Amino acid sequence: MNRHIYIAYKKARRKFSLKVYLLLAFWLILALVQWLVVSLVQAIRDVFRVHYYISVATFLLSIFLFSLFLFFEKLRYNRAMALLISFIIVELQIVALFTLVSRTHWAELLLYFSICATLISVYIIIGSCLPRKMDLTLHIAFLFILAFLFLLVAVFFLMIQLLVAEVWRDIHNYGYILVEVPISITMLFFVMYHAQTINGGRFAEMRLHDYCLGSLILFHDFLIIYWLTFYWQLISGVVTPKDWTLLSTLWDRNDRKMLRPDYDDRSIDDYSDGILSKPIYREHGTQMSPVTLDEPKFVLTQDFGDDRETESLSDPNWKVEWISQENRNNYGKRSKNG
Repeated sequence: MNRHIYIAYKKARRKFSLKVYLLLAFWLILALVQWLVVSLVQAIRDVFRVHYYISVATFLLSIFLFSLFLFFEKLRYNRAMALLISFIIVELQIVALFTLVSRTHWAELLLYFSICATLISVYIIIGSCLPRKMDLTLHIAFLFILAFLFLLVAVFFLMIQLLVAEVWRDIHNYGYILVEVPISITMLFFVMYHAQTINGGRFAEMRLHDYCLGSLILFHDFLIIYWLTFYWQLISGVVTPKDWTLLSTLWDRNDRKMLRPDYDDRSIDDYSDGILSKPIYREHGTQMSPVTLDEPKFVLTQDFGDDRETESLSDPNWKVEWISQENRNNYGKRSKNG
């Protein structure tokens, strides 16, 4: 008799797990399709670049609904209502990312999406296959302590990255790795923990009617890891074509922004890393005149005393040529003064 009960439980648990992972796959496909549409359609990109507050509002509303869904279990008992609320939460989170998606190239989006989806899948499998003596649901205190330590590391290096100017001089953009890696590792541990609660047979497990909740939790695990990759999508551009300039993705139309100051010796070789890592300032009388950006024309305006010159960003060697001209001008001034 007990064996029949156990077999029935295992069948119900496998059915529950299948529902969770199928729903998760559906949420991911739904998100990817919409993000690709936003990334590919110029008109939609322009809307969400300018009206970023739409994404902020949808994110806050999504978090509010997700909180209600977590704390009020009655919302999860009715299958139709649970599916509807889950769909609304996921859709709001998808729209919340439109502001970032509108600033990245579709190939970057697809690349990092694939990496994050693969990581989630692999760690779900690892968590499911761990032996009973490595039951994360039983040793949850250890998991939270580890998460706390990684959070300390991430927050410390985040503040160093944001506020200490010398960090940009010494390690440039790569200091962000010290923020991203600890958070991502923490979330992957929780992916394994959630996989064990979904698959069952552990100290703690999800109720069999909570498949919507399980899929939402895993989807938000994925989101946290994927959000962190947008820094590299916008800054590095691993697979972004050359004609898709970084400047067009980081600054909105008709919006002129100041680049970060340069801390290095301005030699030609030092400027080969890209405009975002080593911005340029020029003296204009007694003031400093920064490099400014005007997206519609894609030109860089630079003040030289009473003269004004522009360099086309379509030429990949424009920066080297500009610095060479600057060095020649400075050398000529020193010669005349001498």
